[in-house]
Amino acid sequence: MSEWKDISYPKMFVSLSKELSEFRSKLSENIYKEGTEQYRGNRESEISQLGILAELISQHFLTEQDLEFTSAPIIDVGPVVMCDIVLAGFGNDYLIDVKGVKKDDDTLRVNYNAHNNQNKKTTHYLFVHILTSCTARYKWFTNDEVSSWNVSQSTYSKVYSNPI
Repeated sequence: MSEWKDISYPKMFVSLSKELSEFRSKLSENIYKEGTEQYRGNRESEISQLGILAELISQHFLTEQDLEFTSAPIIDVGPVVMCDIVLAGFGNDYLIDVKGVKKDDDTLRVNYNAHNNQNKKTTHYLFVHILTSCTARYKWFTNDEVSSWNVSQSTYSKVYSNPI
């Protein structure tokens, strides 16, 4: 298991992620509606913004490291059932799902059904813990490590959870 490492990112990612999350939420309002497994209540835009911010930070970090990667679209007409980033060049591809973590959160969470979705084929999770408007820290976990976490019921769905 890796350790937490600090990174910085452009402050404008915060406002950009807010704009993109509003657009993404509007595009997916028929998918994330009440009564569906994907429902996020009135926190849809906030949850979406955190995810987008984490994806932007991750892509910025990998670009700064001069690593070759491809990424899933941040905005699409519906949910994208694939990993967020494919990182190549280490013998095997790393199929990475990026997870944003709020500053005051004390638990890492991965949706149970998404983790066990055979179509997603994630090999690694990259957690990005937001600290300020331009700093964060990140930590890697393998798919197998997440599979060993506690399973619990979160606000909206069943999740794998692990204390930070």
